[in-house]
Amino acid sequence: MPETGVVIQNSDGSLQEVGAADILVGIPTYNNADTIRPLMRAAQNGAVQFSSYKAVIMQADGGSVDSTVQSARDALGNWPNLIQVSYPLYPVHRLAVSSQSIPGRDSAFQTIFSTAERLGVQACCIIEPDIKTVTPDWIGSLVQPVLESGFDFVAPRYLRHKYEGILTNGILYPMVRALFGKQIRQPMGSDFGFSGAFIRHCVSDKNWNREIERHAVDLRTTIEAILSGFKLCQALLGPRPVKRDQLPDLSTILTETVGSLFGQVELTAEHWQRIHGSETVPAFGLRFDSEPDDSAIDVTPMIEKFRLGFVNLQDIWGLILPPATLLELKRMSRQTDESFRFPDELWVRAIYDFAVAYRLRTIGRDHLMGALTPLYLAWVASFILSVSGLRPAEVPARVERLCKTYEAEKPYLISRWRWPDRFMP
Repeated sequence: MPETGVVIQNSDGSLQEVGAADILVGIPTYNNADTIRPLMRAAQNGAVQFSSYKAVIMQADGGSVDSTVQSARDALGNWPNLIQVSYPLYPVHRLAVSSQSIPGRDSAFQTIFSTAERLGVQACCIIEPDIKTVTPDWIGSLVQPVLESGFDFVAPRYLRHKYEGILTNGILYPMVRALFGKQIRQPMGSDFGFSGAFIRHCVSDKNWNREIERHAVDLRTTIEAILSGFKLCQALLGPRPVKRDQLPDLSTILTETVGSLFGQVELTAEHWQRIHGSETVPAFGLRFDSEPDDSAIDVTPMIEKFRLGFVNLQDIWGLILPPATLLELKRMSRQTDESFRFPDELWVRAIYDFAVAYRLRTIGRDHLMGALTPLYLAWVASFILSVSGLRPAEVPARVERLCKTYEAEKPYLISRWRWPDRFMP
């Protein structure tokens, strides 16, 4: 590949001339001094495995005030193929309460994508630094399908214990699958692989600054890859143990994730209404066996919050949910803790109802996610009770049944979307 002499301004203000590259490993950071060193070394070891390609590691930092930038540099010694840049953080990023370890992820993605385009890379992967341990195999798992098999978008597929990832299992995965027709197990993740063609497509898109991308740029890229017909696959990455600081309240998390999904549903309505069924998406990488998880989870507080929500939120729920659904929720509130269940059909219709209310702005969107919170806790309690006696290998079948329900109830969403008042008094 001929040298193009791309000049990059490093985070310290110095200029660095970088020739064209084949692979870019992008690592967005913000105050990650405690995890950045092993990640940088793993990224280096993963990149050098592709000896016939020129690989560059790029740290895009959001203004860390600890030793993150220096530690990343020290971890690689004098390795010449390191780029360290700052990505712009705007007031909206600094003020937002977020569950993400990287503020302004949309800006970080855009910075990495723009650099990848300038370098003319064939493949780019992004790995976020909140992970406790990562192996060089992760780089290969995200990049190899692009370089050797012609895939454009590589989504992560993590190994979870049966009580992990319930938000993904209950809403994100099955709804993306039902609406957009692709069985991508982790549509909102922390680690992705992209082809140069997909990056050029995204960089040419002028819609990065929408509010919805600010909350969930990973979801936006996933849906963009699906709707634009790019070649998709998944990378089996194994467990992803992360370092967690104190998370914000559940309503904030739902706003960032489910609210962002509802926003994408609104923006793409003309597309998903024409999609029927779903297709499998190939997965590559090492196979991992789930470990037994015998830890018990007390669901009583979740059920009590649902019952309290039913008492206090009936008027608000009445603006969002049809009377038949409210009647079923009343029956649920009278169940014993031991027999508590949230039927799949009822749950799916409620989620679809909330998606319609998000579009119509029936109430303020933040308040809408607050009204969803007790229902989500009821679903979590029901899911935990339903899988408590299952082996880890049996849990995917339970999730599959829920996904089938989302697909079967999609006509309900389409009807409510087109004629919002049909099911309301």
